[in-house]
Amino acid sequence: MKQDLVKKIIFLKRALDDMEHEIGLSSLSRVEKNVYLAAQASKSQDGLVQTKQILKHSFTQKMSRPTFFRALKSIEARGLLSYADDKKAGLFTVV
Repeated sequence: MKQDLVKKIIFLKRALDDMEHEIGLSSLSRVEKNVYLAAQASKSQDGLVQTKQILKHSFTQKMSRPTFFRALKSIEARGLLSYADDKKAGLFTVV
Protein backbone atom coordinates (compact mmCIF):
# COMPACT_ATOMS: atom_id res chain seq x y z
CA MET A 1 0.00 0.00 0.00
CA LYS A 2 2.80 2.43 0.85
CA GLN A 3 4.48 1.71 -2.49
CA ASP A 4 1.25 2.58 -4.33
CA LEU A 5 1.14 5.94 -2.58
CA VAL A 6 4.79 6.60 -3.40
CA LYS A 7 4.14 5.80 -7.06
CA LYS A 8 1.20 8.21 -7.07
CA ILE A 9 3.33 10.95 -5.52
CA ILE A 10 6.01 10.39 -8.17
CA PHE A 11 3.38 10.59 -10.92
CA LEU A 12 1.94 13.81 -9.47
CA LYS A 13 5.39 15.35 -9.02
CA ARG A 14 6.26 14.66 -12.66
CA ALA A 15 2.92 16.06 -13.82
CA LEU A 16 3.44 19.19 -11.70
CA ASP A 17 6.98 19.64 -13.05
CA ASP A 18 5.65 19.35 -16.62
CA MET A 19 2.90 21.91 -15.98
CA GLU A 20 5.34 24.34 -14.33
CA HIS A 21 7.67 24.01 -17.32
CA GLU A 22 4.79 24.55 -19.73
CA ILE A 23 3.78 27.88 -18.18
CA GLY A 24 7.34 29.08 -17.54
CA LEU A 25 7.66 28.54 -13.81
CA SER A 26 10.36 25.87 -13.91
CA SER A 27 13.17 28.43 -13.63
CA LEU A 28 11.80 29.85 -10.38
CA SER A 29 13.05 28.73 -6.99
CA ARG A 30 10.65 26.90 -4.69
CA VAL A 31 10.19 30.08 -2.64
CA GLU A 32 9.52 32.20 -5.74
CA LYS A 33 6.96 29.67 -6.97
CA ASN A 34 5.20 29.71 -3.62
CA VAL A 35 5.03 33.51 -3.55
CA TYR A 36 3.80 33.68 -7.16
CA LEU A 37 1.19 30.95 -6.65
CA ALA A 38 0.02 32.60 -3.43
CA ALA A 39 -0.39 35.86 -5.37
CA GLN A 40 -2.34 34.04 -8.09
CA ALA A 41 -4.58 32.38 -5.50
CA SER A 42 -5.19 35.64 -3.61
CA LYS A 43 -5.74 38.07 -6.48
CA SER A 44 -9.05 39.78 -7.04
CA GLN A 45 -11.10 39.41 -10.22
CA ASP A 46 -9.30 42.40 -11.70
CA GLY A 47 -5.91 40.74 -11.06
CA LEU A 48 -4.83 42.88 -8.11
CA VAL A 49 -3.31 41.57 -4.91
CA GLN A 50 -1.91 43.26 -1.82
CA THR A 51 1.35 42.19 -0.24
CA LYS A 52 -0.44 41.44 3.03
CA GLN A 53 -2.78 39.03 1.22
CA ILE A 54 0.18 37.11 -0.18
CA LEU A 55 1.84 37.05 3.24
CA LYS A 56 -1.30 35.52 4.80
CA HIS A 57 -1.54 32.68 2.27
CA SER A 58 -0.65 29.17 3.46
CA PHE A 59 2.08 28.88 0.79
CA THR A 60 4.03 31.74 2.41
CA GLN A 61 3.21 31.30 6.11
CA LYS A 62 6.53 29.68 7.07
CA MET A 63 8.79 32.07 5.15
CA SER A 64 10.81 34.70 6.91
CA ARG A 65 9.91 38.24 5.88
CA PRO A 66 13.29 38.91 4.24
CA THR A 67 12.99 35.69 2.18
CA PHE A 68 9.44 36.61 1.19
CA PHE A 69 10.38 40.11 0.07
CA ARG A 70 13.45 38.90 -1.87
CA ALA A 71 11.23 36.43 -3.73
CA LEU A 72 8.58 39.11 -4.33
CA LYS A 73 11.22 41.44 -5.77
CA SER A 74 12.60 38.64 -7.94
CA ILE A 75 9.25 37.65 -9.46
CA GLU A 76 8.44 41.33 -10.01
CA ALA A 77 11.76 41.71 -11.87
CA ARG A 78 10.84 38.68 -14.02
CA GLY A 79 7.58 40.35 -15.01
CA LEU A 80 5.25 37.94 -13.21
CA LEU A 81 3.98 40.74 -10.97
CA SER A 82 3.94 44.46 -11.58
CA TYR A 83 3.17 47.40 -9.37
CA ALA A 84 -0.43 48.50 -9.82
CA ASP A 85 -1.02 51.61 -11.90
CA ASP A 86 -2.05 53.76 -8.97
CA LYS A 87 1.33 53.10 -7.32
CA LYS A 88 -0.32 52.31 -4.00
CA ALA A 89 2.34 50.72 -1.83
CA GLY A 90 2.00 46.97 -1.62
CA LEU A 91 -0.48 46.63 -4.50
CA PHE A 92 0.44 44.44 -7.44
CA THR A 93 -1.08 43.28 -10.68
CA VAL A 94 -0.60 39.54 -11.17
CA VAL A 95 0.42 38.58 -14.71
